[in-house]
Amino acid sequence: MNTERILQQAREHARAAGKRHAGDLTPKEAHAVLREHPKAILIDVRSQPELDFAGFVEGCCHVPWQLYPGMTPNADFDADLRKKAQPDNLLLLLCRTGGRSLAAAEHLADLGYRHCYNILGGFEGKHDPYGQRGKVEGWKASDLPWRHK
Repeated sequence: MNTERILQQAREHARAAGKRHAGDLTPKEAHAVLREHPKAILIDVRSQPELDFAGFVEGCCHVPWQLYPGMTPNADFDADLRKKAQPDNLLLLLCRTGGRSLAAAEHLADLGYRHCYNILGGFEGKHDPYGQRGKVEGWKASDLPWRHK
């Protein structure tokens, strides 16, 4: 399936579900969009320690939604994002499990960013039966490229 069709289906599902952001993508769909759309921007909204310890997708832009420690809202999120992206850019948002990136995508949609997509399952996804992340869902479990510092 080509990426325009992937994005169209994500938009249709989002509208049907009453979501404000453009839509949700699986990690593999997001990776395909990033490969085929040179202007697509991957925004990782995790805290800096999460990137340092869990790994990251090379080439991503880092704009934390919440700040460590305490995971308090990042008061500079809007200004920091404006330095990296404009409302017409194609933005793919990633966090650890998909919750913060969803909240950020909805927030950005309210600010006029029309092409914000949440990546389902995030970078590490939910826990497996042994309490470990990165094996059940998400970017890592989808065997997509990532690295540690």
